[in-house]
Amino acid sequence: MRVLAVIQARTGSTRLPGKVLADVGGRPLLAFMLERLQPLSADDLVVATTTDARDDPVAAVALERGVRVVRGPEEDVLGRFALACDRHPADAVVRLTADCPLLDPLVANQMIHLARSTRADYVSNTLVRTFPDGLDVEVVSARALDQAAHEATDRVEREHVTPFVYRRPSRFKLAAYRQGRMLGMERWTVDTAADLDLVRHAVEALGGRSDAGWEEILAVLGTRYRGPQLIQPVLPRHLERLATLARDADAMRVGHRASDPRELVRSLVTSLENPSVRAWSILLGDETAGCIVVDVDDAVGDLRLVAQAHNADLVKEATCAVQHALRQDYQVEMLTAGSVPSGAVDLLLACGFSTRDGGRLAWRTHG
Repeated sequence: MRVLAVIQARTGSTRLPGKVLADVGGRPLLAFMLERLQPLSADDLVVATTTDARDDPVAAVALERGVRVVRGPEEDVLGRFALACDRHPADAVVRLTADCPLLDPLVANQMIHLARSTRADYVSNTLVRTFPDGLDVEVVSARALDQAAHEATDRVEREHVTPFVYRRPSRFKLAAYRQGRMLGMERWTVDTAADLDLVRHAVEALGGRSDAGWEEILAVLGTRYRGPQLIQPVLPRHLERLATLARDADAMRVGHRASDPRELVRSLVTSLENPSVRAWSILLGDETAGCIVVDVDDAVGDLRLVAQAHNADLVKEATCAVQHALRQDYQVEMLTAGSVPSGAVDLLLACGFSTRDGGRLAWRTHG
């Protein structure tokens, strides 16, 4: 399998313009990232930037370090990736973004291996997020990317490159790459000046080195998130408790098939590897108080919920947290819920759901 890695980079960020050229350890952020990527198991590495003259310095940083450059439309990032594939043919494409300078190439290599072994069209560590935000990697087959480039018309699918693929699990095979700790709330990406300061702090603490692994970086930064964690991706250790809850006749249930404990557990197990079934545990302190499952097909998510009946306020907050998570990854354009008991209707309405044709409750991810 021939692998092409593409880093999308531009200076026109709305929140932190010029961040890819900001100083990190005495060199531009993009140069620091290119240094970190030297162990990456890719046959070709390309920086995909825009044709705008203000991105000439981005191209110069890459070329000075012997990395090839392709230039294309600013907003149509998928078009840029298609151009990179045309010029550097491959069987699989690794999508990287220049706002993730702490990306660990060994994590990316393991995901390339997973793509090879599973023959998946799409592998990511972002839909089921267990790594810190900022270690983002996606591996997509060139075949799937080509189909996306020719067929995608939705703005989100053009701007964010891969949603056309991972929104359609009945058409493309998906796989999730996870690790055992729940670190998805940690933030190492660079969107703001505060984010940039954090990255600079990590690099300075490591003596300016660009070869530190992500766990070494974690040891320097520590776990910084201190907010409440109402939901987290389902883990194997949650399954026994959720299976017991699913058999509880008094549990709150929403959605078709939510009353079938065996089918629910099968879905939870599937969610450990396949992000076409998204599943979150609802947490009440150290207790697993329920789960929310979203079955995705063609950008529509079908909601199922099983939870302790006496914790309606917690369920409402957890549902809103899942909605927030879906806004961040673009997999679901509309979330629908059928078989909603009367006691849960007001809860979903309070979370922004409304009645659609056919009487189903539905919520649009982006307004």
